[in-house]
Amino acid sequence: MTTVAPEEKQTIMTKIVPLEHDALMLSRLQLFRNVDLKNPDILALLDECQYRELDVDEVLLSTEEVNRYLYVLVSGRLVIQIGTFEDVPLTTVEPGECVGEMSIIDDRAPSAQVSASEVTVVLQIEQEVLWRLVSVSHEISRNLLYIMSERVRYSNLVIADSLEMQRKYQRYATIDALTGLHNRGWLDDAFEREIKRTERDALPLSMIMIDVDNFKHFNDTYGHLAGDQVLVTVGENLRKPLRPNDMVARFGGEEFCVLLPETKLEYALEVAERLRERVSKADTGIIDGQQLPKVTISLGVTAYKPGYSLDTMIASADVAMYHAKKKGRNCVQVAADA
Repeated sequence: MTTVAPEEKQTIMTKIVPLEHDALMLSRLQLFRNVDLKNPDILALLDECQYRELDVDEVLLSTEEVNRYLYVLVSGRLVIQIGTFEDVPLTTVEPGECVGEMSIIDDRAPSAQVSASEVTVVLQIEQEVLWRLVSVSHEISRNLLYIMSERVRYSNLVIADSLEMQRKYQRYATIDALTGLHNRGWLDDAFEREIKRTERDALPLSMIMIDVDNFKHFNDTYGHLAGDQVLVTVGENLRKPLRPNDMVARFGGEEFCVLLPETKLEYALEVAERLRERVSKADTGIIDGQQLPKVTISLGVTAYKPGYSLDTMIASADVAMYHAKKKGRNCVQVAADA
């Protein structure tokens, strides 16, 4: 076992958040899957760990500093880059996954920079505490081996894909200039990764397709500036009530798409209804001294099934959305195949 001299301890400027350990939440993290979280030895070691909150663009792991911690992502999202913030990310780290395990095992500085792409919370486990956890729990040691094997397994794929990913990010911006949401290009990439994670970990996944009702008539009546303002309002009211790990993008025109990781169809329908109600009550603002009327949305909801591709899910949710419009608009419909 590697020991760390006091002078070698990693110095971290950090924001510690006073979260209590939640057994259900911990059980969803890769490191603690199938672990007996009632074991007093494990609980005592968890009490030596802390939850750390990262601001947007805050660096968690640097190639310039030796790492002494394993970080388990609780919420938010991390990006892995070879160098600076200007570099195209090699990949992202999603809630439940870990970073830092390779560098604390080989006792070297990380080979890539890891930073937060949004406000993120991680469980910070010091190197010595991790080894003690491994020694008291076979499941934790097995999970750690699995995490490491997956990291090695996918590292070659990441390297092979990195140049192509850079070309993709150079071909299109990931943010829709009007609404500030992610755009279709980002959607195709990020949603596809989430579907693969769903397949790998056998988790539920749901999707909502959304269309602004009578948008062409609104544009023709009040003008394109008013139409743009409505799209911004709708985008804001779709994004704000969602969880940090939910994904929302402007699909194109007046259409939006929401992906709900680890979410069953029943809850996705509740989310869709809340979004519908929120948008219907939203203030669309004033143009040229005239108060714009409120707008409504039609929503179609579907759930992932084994073998579904991204295109399959989009088509399923899109058909459900079409039926919502045929039913009279301003309502939620579930896909027939969900």
